[in-house]
This record gives sequence, C-alpha cells and structure tokens, in this order.
Amino acid sequence: MSKNTIPSLPIEAMNRGLDWMILVGKRPGYPFDKVTKRSGDTPDKFYYDVNLPGNNFTALSIAIPGGIDVLSNVTDEQISDGCATLRPVLVRFSNCMVKIYAVKTVNDSVEQKMSATADGVELVKSNK
Repeated sequence: MSKNTIPSLPIEAMNRGLDWMILVGKRPGYPFDKVTKRSGDTPDKFYYDVNLPGNNFTALSIAIPGGIDVLSNVTDEQISDGCATLRPVLVRFSNCMVKIYAVKTVNDSVEQKMSATADGVELVKSNK
C-alpha cells in the first residue's frame, strides 16, 4: 500500500451509515494507457456520479466494471428534473468500496481525493 493511501472503506463509512445516495449523473468510462491516453472506443466501465447526503452532499463518482449502463431506464432529464424539484433519483450500490488518497498539485500543495468501485447499482424507492 502506498504511504499516501488508507485502506478502502465501505461507502456507508463515508456516508454517515446511509446506504443510499443521490444520483446526479452517469457516463461511460473508457480504457486508458497510463491514465493519459485513451486506448479504446468501447467502454470498459460505467461511472455513476452521486452526492452523499450523510457527508454534506460530497460528490463522488462510482465505477462499475463493464461498459453497460445498468440504469439505462433512467434518463439524464429524469436525473436533472429530480434534483431541480427536490425529488432526486436515489440509488444503492452493492459492494461499494471507497479509496481515499492524497495527490500533489502543480503548486506543491496536497489534495485529498476519493475514488470508488462497486459491483452493481439499484434504484431506491423514496418513503415520501
């Protein structure tokens, strides 16, 4: 383990025990060589952008392996409308783990970053 990382944590540890999040976007992810150059045109993962209500609505992108959008029935318009009307699309991830790490910026300061992966995602029904 790098000295700039801590062990991966379950998403609930970053979301004050909550297992659900607010979906704010989704997008395909493509393979890259050494992070900087895209190496293929076929998605190898799908990213779901969420806000964590138990962590002051911190933004986080969660990657699910495979290039298939398992929430393809949820449109970008539904996501935007849900946020605008305070009736957000709520989601729950299976086996979601968050990595926290530090990176040096161009001006030599250090920023804390997070990345996450999960095995799957499902819609959560609101109690309202």
